[in-house]
Amino acid sequence: MRMNLLPVSRARTGVWSWVLALLGGVLALAGLALWLAARPPQEGSPAVIFARDMRLHHTQAVDLSMRILERPVSAPVRLLAQDIAVTQEAQTGQMGGWLDIWKLPFAGREAPMAGMDRAAMGMASDADVLSLSTLPAPQAETRYLRLMLQHHRGGVLMARSGMNSGVPQVQTLARAIVASQTAEIALIARMLRERGAPVPAGLPAAGSGMNMGH
Repeated sequence: MRMNLLPVSRARTGVWSWVLALLGGVLALAGLALWLAARPPQEGSPAVIFARDMRLHHTQAVDLSMRILERPVSAPVRLLAQDIAVTQEAQTGQMGGWLDIWKLPFAGREAPMAGMDRAAMGMASDADVLSLSTLPAPQAETRYLRLMLQHHRGGVLMARSGMNSGVPQVQTLARAIVASQTAEIALIARMLRERGAPVPAGLPAAGSGMNMGH
């Protein structure tokens, strides 16, 4: 009987050795996957480019909104501008926090949005930005709506690139930007129509500004 048990015991030992080896391999692969997932984005990656470019884009939206809030504009425009300023300032801080955590500067070898057609991304010219402070309030209000409509259209295009970054927190923010700014585009278009103002048909040279990878 003892002679019959010995091969069985050895067989069981061999099976357990195989199971433990397999389990060790699985755990090693899981650890590698966690390490890769936790590894911060590197310089030049889509996530880093998105954070830097969108911070600059948001900064102008906040500037436009703060300028119009200094004017005696209507309550609906004031509410819209307040929402944009608060939301995009918070998101700017969030993206700056990512760059700090990733131990990367706010600008790389190239300035944010370098090589991009800024007009095609809805960025207002210096003259348009200044006009919000110099035009009569009713005209400045309409100008703000037109500028912000184009600005949001460009922001949505940029955010869609962030949705493909492969970094979960970046993808979550990018989806939120697409959703909120798409809704505000429809709201702004309606506000322009209510004022008898034309709604811009689209972004100028839309195809030329999509070099998100610089």
